[in-house]
Amino acid sequence: MITMSLAEIATLGTQIATHGAIRASEMVSDDIFELMIAIAILVYETYPGTNQ
Repeated sequence: MITMSLAEIATLGTQIATHGAIRASEMVSDDIFELMIAIAILVYETYPGTNQ
């Protein structure tokens, strides 16, 4: 069994929360970029006269 002091548990929780927040922000920025590209493709495909 692993033994940890209360101070180590608090530090570990902070590290896990920080890592999760950073990873979530990376995922959100990737999703926003993909959404912008999808909108640009949709506008290009539906705008009359550009895809002849």
